[in-house]
Amino acid sequence: MSSRGTGRLKACTKCKALVPLEVNVCPICKGTSFSTDWSGCVAIIDPEHSKVAKLLNITKPGRYALKVR
Repeated sequence: MSSRGTGRLKACTKCKALVPLEVNVCPICKGTSFSTDWSGCVAIIDPEHSKVAKLLNITKPGRYALKVR
């Protein structure tokens, strides 16, 4: 999944959280800088017990882009 395929999500450039295009403030880190040029997607449900979340330094549940340009 990427913005090229769906066009409905953008990624926070600070924490890589994926949010709808109409969102102006990131619900994860409160950042205001976003990019529609992202690729890869991972959903983190339980960051405390997720090896993927630890590897990516993710501490809150949500959808995240793997790469943000």
